[in-house]
Amino acid sequence: EGGPDWEAILRGIQIVPPSGADPERNLEGVSLWSAQESPWRPCQHLIVTDFTDGLYPTRARANPMFLDSEIARIRAATGLHLRGRAEGLAQGLALFDQQLQAATSTVTFLIPWRDLAGARLQPSAGLSLVARAIADIENAADLILDLSRLPPDNWPVAHHRLPPDPETHDLPEALVFSDRDLLALRRKDDGTTKPQSPSRLETLLVSPLAWLLAEVEAKDMSWSAEDLDVMAKGNIAHYVFEHVFLKDLPIPEPAALTVAVAEAYDRALTRHAGFLRSASWDMERQGLEREILQAARRWREHLLALGAKIIGNEMWLSGEAHGINLHGKADAILELPDGSLLVIDHKKSGTSARRRRMEAHWDLQAGLYRDMIARPIRHAGDSMDQLIGRSVGIAYHLMNDGGLLTSGVTLADGSPASDMGDAVTTAAVALLADRLAQLGAGRVVLNTSADEGFFKKNAGFTPYALTDGSVLVAAFIRTVEEPLQ
Repeated sequence: EGGPDWEAILRGIQIVPPSGADPERNLEGVSLWSAQESPWRPCQHLIVTDFTDGLYPTRARANPMFLDSEIARIRAATGLHLRGRAEGLAQGLALFDQQLQAATSTVTFLIPWRDLAGARLQPSAGLSLVARAIADIENAADLILDLSRLPPDNWPVAHHRLPPDPETHDLPEALVFSDRDLLALRRKDDGTTKPQSPSRLETLLVSPLAWLLAEVEAKDMSWSAEDLDVMAKGNIAHYVFEHVFLKDLPIPEPAALTVAVAEAYDRALTRHAGFLRSASWDMERQGLEREILQAARRWREHLLALGAKIIGNEMWLSGEAHGINLHGKADAILELPDGSLLVIDHKKSGTSARRRRMEAHWDLQAGLYRDMIARPIRHAGDSMDQLIGRSVGIAYHLMNDGGLLTSGVTLADGSPASDMGDAVTTAAVALLADRLAQLGAGRVVLNTSADEGFFKKNAGFTPYALTDGSVLVAAFIRTVEEPLQ
């Protein structure tokens, strides 16, 4: 009780000097300045980095308004001294001289041979100026000490030896899983096999390994900044078309169409690309909205010219084809005046690439939707009653330019569509059958270095599963000797 005994407390406190180590004395520092800056202090040793063409001295730029001859005439007539190429060169040389004079002992010039993109670089024009100041130097290139030609022990910098690359082994033709049903890797909660989708079979067509990685959900989880790429544009455009061109309703009039597109586009951004609402994306956001509105107007004209009625929109279909169960969502299904059906696949791309693929008989996805209607697998409330038993054609609507490419359906003269014939899928289906047979035998055939060129040249499309797919797919591409052309 009572106040603390301050005297006793103070007597118990030991006052000693700090026990920390003496701070390191900073005797000298490193100063940095760019090629365009004057030195603000002398230095014992000067290191000039990036001693390449255009720097040291800085390359003189022409006057953006006048030629040098015009600058001379202006100076003579008015006394106005405008800066021309000669004045710029003189200023660059004077600045380079100031930078060199900042060194009191030595100067080292670093001359990279290539830039970050691998392009070859040339030494700075200042190299010849330096050579003139050194006796017995006839060729300025003799001043360059190429480290790639010296043994590491003679390098002026510290070095370490890299371990040798591990030995590479030849890749097998295929990965073999003899004890696994590769087509049953994905299963529903009740244990039954999940069906394949047209997009998954498209991947299988190009790369069985990419298909396998997708089946086991071995996906690239690396982070990347949000971007308005092809997939994002396609998702937004599909959402707008789904909510503007509604089934069993009249085709919107032009004024109503414009309003409906704007409203659907706003909702699509919320769902698929909220980052586009920021001010930095104004140009891209407005440009994409214009593109989609133009595509919607062209699609409206196509529907009117065909006399078509929309009876299905983003409609789920299930069926059997090529010995496996399929499940996928058709973008739109149209009923034509003669009662036949047209399965529509909207693509946010141009006509020429899809035309080349169909002409080469390598199309696949839309034909699989037709197969599902021909051999349906029924589910309660599946809305397929109105589709079964009818003649079915397929069509690609290319949003970027309004192209409409059809197959398997006869259209009246004057139709906006281009008939691509009935054999647009023969080559793709033949390869797909081989791929499915290989999977049935437990074999995942690896891609070769010739595959990308084959699909681009012979099949008429870019194999994105190879060019933009998993790094694992690229790592397991077998190198083969391609035949001479």
